[in-house]
Order: sequence, then structure tokens, then C-alpha cells
Amino acid sequence: MKRCLIIINPSSGKHIIQNKLDRIIGQLTLQNIVEHFEIFYTEKKDDAYYKTRDCDENQYDFIMSVGGDGTLNEVISGMVDSHKKIPLCILAAGTVNDFANYLNIPSSVNGIVEMIKNFNVISSDVGKINNQYFINVAAAGMFSDISFVVSKEEKKKFGPLAYYFKGMTQLPQQLSTNLHLNVTVDNESFEEDAYIFAITNTNRVGGFDGIIPFADINDGKLDLVIVKRCSVTDLIALIKDYRFGKHDKSPFIHYVQGQHIHITCDQDLTMDIDGEEGTHLPIDVHTLQKSIQLLVPLK
Repeated sequence: MKRCLIIINPSSGKHIIQNKLDRIIGQLTLQNIVEHFEIFYTEKKDDAYYKTRDCDENQYDFIMSVGGDGTLNEVISGMVDSHKKIPLCILAAGTVNDFANYLNIPSSVNGIVEMIKNFNVISSDVGKINNQYFINVAAAGMFSDISFVVSKEEKKKFGPLAYYFKGMTQLPQQLSTNLHLNVTVDNESFEEDAYIFAITNTNRVGGFDGIIPFADINDGKLDLVIVKRCSVTDLIALIKDYRFGKHDKSPFIHYVQGQHIHITCDQDLTMDIDGEEGTHLPIDVHTLQKSIQLLVPLK
């Protein structure tokens, strides 16, 4: 039987997620899968990071992160900084949950219990950006700040639609975005005028699937996609290409993979890191290969 440390953000899903967690704990206990649970509730930013970093991994067989992408980022950052190799189980309770959806993490009680019972573990890369980490995406430019300007009240009321509503109200302002980027990926350098850029570990960004079709969490590389400055007509055509899975061939997309990415810009940009406000440009980004272990469902 196993031992589990549960780190939960109580503001994510509140009563619904607490009820689901109680049922998961009950089933894991009844089925003699887990014999001991320690439950830690976060109260403020970075609580999940410090709890994960400072806990004794010899006391547990796995850690469960209960919350959204922000909570998950803190837990993973704590694991990387303390070199912990025990598996991480994700119970998604946020607004978008890109990383959990990429992994096909089940949302049902029975699905989570079955996943823990099977204990199928894979390795995952993590991105390091300046002095921070990301598991899913680091982005800047058009619409990239939406995730941290939408209020908690709006997220609770509208769910993922809150981001789209906010984006539509800012559309004229966002279309005026013009970033002059100087980029080095491994040993190749180039410049681009862009609307937005994203450095990703998965193929999901902002709730959209397949944005970066070749992204893989354990290939030892990060994926950089840049949406170039273009006319509104060309931008609409690019969106249509995405709907048909052809956007990676668009002349308005610059896509490249690498282990080390350096970007400077002529503007003071704040990075969106896994949906939270992060570091500013310039940025140095590195791949930390297979630095964490994840529980995932059997294929």
C-alpha cells in the first residue's frame, strides 16, 4: 500500500473538488491502494512550492496536486528545485487545465483511482525560463496576458469563456501588437516582427489543442512558435488553417525546436508562465530533460 501527500488549492473548484477528493480518498482506502494521506491546503501564493520543496520524499510514494495550472506549476517547481523523483499525480481543478488535458488525465473519481492503482509512470521535461520553471507554456504578446487579468470571480462565473470574453473586449488594442524579436535557438539566430510567441512543452495552449503539433514532453526539446505580424485578412486565414490542422505550414508561422532559446525584444514584456504572471524579457530558456516523474493513465 502507498502513502500520498495531497497539496490542494482550496480556491480551485471549492466544494465540488473537495467532494471529488473525498470520494477518491475513500475509494483508495477501501481498495487498499493507499494507506496514508497527508493533506496540505494552500493559503497563499508559493505555499505549494515550499511544501513540495521542503517535504521529505521518503515519507511518500507519490504527491497529488489538486488545483489549476498555477498550483501545478508551484508543485513541479518545488520538485525540480529539490530534485525529487517521486511520481506526481494531477487532479485538475482549474479553469483550463492544459497540461492535464494533454496527458489525458481522467476527470472522474473512478478514472483517477484506476490510474493510481495501475501506477503507470512516465518522465517529463520541464522548461526553465530565467529563474522560473514551466511545465506547459511560456508566452508573451497578443492575448498572452489575458490569463492573469481575468479576475477569479470571472473565472468562477464563466469558466474558460471568461478568457474569450476578455479577449474580445481588447481585440482592437491586441491587434496593434508589434513585437520586434531577436531570437537565438541553440546556435541559430534570426529576427521577427510578431504578434505573439510561445515556448511550449506540450501541444496545448490556452485551451486550444494541436497548436504545436510536434511538441512532446520527453523529447528533450522545447517548441517555439511565433505568429508573425501580418494583415487582419492573413490572420483570419491563419485561424482557418488552424481549424484544418494546416497552420504549421503557414508563411505567417515561424516554428522551431531547440534545447536553449534566448529572446530579446524592443519592448518591456511580461511572460505568461503556465497561466500566471512571470518574469520579464530578455529571457534565457533551457530544457531540463526528464526532470520529473508523472502518473498517467494506461494507453
